[in-house]
Amino acid sequence: MDFNVVDRPETLIAGTVLRSPALAVEGPRRAKVVEAWQHLRARELPGPYATGYVDFAPEINSYLTHIAGYECKTIADLAPGDVLATIPAGRYARFVASGDDLGDTIVSVWRRVWDAEASGLLDRAYTGDCEQYPDERTVEVFVALAPEEGGQQQ
Repeated sequence: MDFNVVDRPETLIAGTVLRSPALAVEGPRRAKVVEAWQHLRARELPGPYATGYVDFAPEINSYLTHIAGYECKTIADLAPGDVLATIPAGRYARFVASGDDLGDTIVSVWRRVWDAEASGLLDRAYTGDCEQYPDERTVEVFVALAPEEGGQQQ
C-alpha cells in the first residue's frame, strides 16, 4: 500500500485561486502554478504553505478551483484579497514524498493517487483535497475518501 488512511479535522486554506479544467500539476498549466507560488513566497503569509482543491466538477472529471496558499487556524488569519476554502473533516488517504524538486515530487505523488484510484485501492469522495509541505523538499497529499460503504478503504 502506497498510502495510509487518516482522520482529519476541517482545514481552512486561503490564497490565490487558479481555475483549471484539470489539476494543474503538469504541462502548460504548471507554469501558472509556479507563477502563483513565486508571488506567494514574496509575501509574508499568516500560516504555513498549503494547497487546496475544491469545487470538483464530476461532469468534466476535474477540479474547478485550485488554491495555492496557506493554512488558516481561523477565518481571522485570512489576508486581505485572498480567497478562503474549507476542506471538510473526514477520512483521507495520505500520500507522502520528498525530493530535490518539489514541483516534480508533487506531480509524482498525484500520479500515485490516480494510479491507486484507477486500480481500486481507494474510492475518492471529491469533497476537497489538500497538500501540506512539512519542509522545502516534502509534500503530504490528503485525498478525501468516500464513506466505507461506498468503496474500498485500506
